[in-house]
Amino acid sequence: MTQPFELGCNYWPRKSAMYMWRDLDLAEVRADFAQLHDMGFRTVRFFLLTEDFLPAPMSVPSAKLAQLVQVAAAARDAHLRSVPTLVTINMSGKFWWPEWMRDADGLPRSLYLDPTLLRSQALLASRCASALAGDNSIRAFDLSNEIDDAQRLPSRDAGWLWTALLAGAVRRAAPGVPVHFGAHLPSLVESTHMRIDDLAGLLDEDCMHAYPLYCDHARSFLDPELVPFACALTAELADTGRAPLMHEFGICTAAPGSPGVTITDDFLGQPRQQYLASEAEGALYYSQVLDRLAATGAAGAYAWCYADYDPSLFDRAPFDTAVRERTFGLVRSDGSEKPACTVIRAFAARLARGDVHFGVAPKLLDVNVDAYYASPTDHFARLYARWLAGTGAPVSGSP
Repeated sequence: MTQPFELGCNYWPRKSAMYMWRDLDLAEVRADFAQLHDMGFRTVRFFLLTEDFLPAPMSVPSAKLAQLVQVAAAARDAHLRSVPTLVTINMSGKFWWPEWMRDADGLPRSLYLDPTLLRSQALLASRCASALAGDNSIRAFDLSNEIDDAQRLPSRDAGWLWTALLAGAVRRAAPGVPVHFGAHLPSLVESTHMRIDDLAGLLDEDCMHAYPLYCDHARSFLDPELVPFACALTAELADTGRAPLMHEFGICTAAPGSPGVTITDDFLGQPRQQYLASEAEGALYYSQVLDRLAATGAAGAYAWCYADYDPSLFDRAPFDTAVRERTFGLVRSDGSEKPACTVIRAFAARLARGDVHFGVAPKLLDVNVDAYYASPTDHFARLYARWLAGTGAPVSGSP
């Protein structure tokens, strides 16, 4: 019987993190993928850092494409399906701009308007998709990860055209493989010009990333209702009739045995309060969110992320400033499993037995999509309050 809920995990290696492609350790990747499958995951989403895969205009190194094929093969060998994320500039609290994409003043040129940048991104999408075309273990190609944080779009039309260009490049190179985009809460809360309804008309699935840590409307850092609400709202704004996919969710943790602690951390160049949960709190959060996603109609959930990172990386970006990013993993930096892994294993076993309750989300939208995007912050807050009232959840929480 086909499993009705997809359990996936976002991946960087413990020992090399975002530097994985510069000195790829396939033995480490294979061991990590085997552990992911053993936990119960069946999909792995990984990221092609643009600095590495597009180091110059119209240049995608053959050596990097060979590495991509090797990593996808490692996932296939571990009985995992792969979701490669193509244009990866915004990642884990840092913008990883290739130097050639900057102008004479050191400022990024426009990803959405500059002809050379557009052609180069399309080439990257095409070359990577072509390298993996015909591999039935490729679950989807993800165009980009939260790219509108790295650079805001100048207009709604620019967002539509950028997405259409890259999606078309993927589909020509790898026909029949679904195309994703890593959308996140700003597409629900702000006027970013990366609208969910526009994305829905161009892509094959409706995806969302949501973290209470980064949302001023969350009741707490561990608010378990925000993620399922964001997923359900994505589905209504998309209006495709497709079940939405929670592409990223998770929580960073404190040291083993330590209580949760609030810190002031760097968030994309600005100070922001963040919470390092106790490992027990992290496990409870995963349990609550997974069950709520299933009960409210989600197609699946991808955990962020596989592992904490080795302390030897802490003096390098992004970990030198973004402390929370050091410990978002389900496993610790030594590979031992946090209590959240027990939750994942139990949920996967329940899925296999058919013991997970599946349901549908209550109807949310009471305005049309254009009216919603005329004032997204107000509508998000209003609809979330209604969602909470419908669940009986308190309007505030802690920590």
